[in-house]
Amino acid sequence: MTNQRQAIGFLGGTFDPIHFGHLRPALEISERLSLQKLFLMPNHIAPHKSGTQCTSLQRSDMVKLAIASQPMMEIDTRELNRDKASYTIDTLKELKQVYPNTPLCFIMGMDSLLSFNSWYKWQEILDYCHIVVSQRPQWHPNFNTTIQEVIDHCQTINIQDLHTLDHGKIYFQDTSQLDISSSYIRQLIHNQLSIDFLVPDSVSQYIKENNLYQTKAK
Repeated sequence: MTNQRQAIGFLGGTFDPIHFGHLRPALEISERLSLQKLFLMPNHIAPHKSGTQCTSLQRSDMVKLAIASQPMMEIDTRELNRDKASYTIDTLKELKQVYPNTPLCFIMGMDSLLSFNSWYKWQEILDYCHIVVSQRPQWHPNFNTTIQEVIDHCQTINIQDLHTLDHGKIYFQDTSQLDISSSYIRQLIHNQLSIDFLVPDSVSQYIKENNLYQTKAK
């Protein structure tokens, strides 16, 4: 797919630090959905988290290192420039001004979809993007009534809808679900244990060189 309507993907996260549990599903989604580009978007202050252990610059550096060899992936730092909590709806409004004629795919995990109706102005989000849900193969959780109604109304199984329609669809994509978390990685480092094979080598080296996560993990 090479037309100008080819969708662009966005994956937000604290990335404290970024790891293969973020990167592998992101790669699979970008390939299977034929996305024009996939942007990783580090949060400045995630609304549901009290804070981060690294600076915005350090987390941004690690994302850049992690995707350096992936031409389909780029970093978007607009949320790092905010001095307050970063809400998805605000970011989507900004992105739509930058890409007014390009469909946007906002990527989230199944855990985020389960609590989607608790998000700030969640009812407006599908007015600006499609939602792509990264899920474990053959796993279909029970949604609350509100979320199930949204899924029933908006779900598509046609990938082309993500490219030909401006917004409003929910698409479920099976991806490799690696049992890795940033908190687990921070705990390993604090306990002076190896994080090899959990993060890219370049990220591991950056963490070592900058003595990151040496204090008590959060």
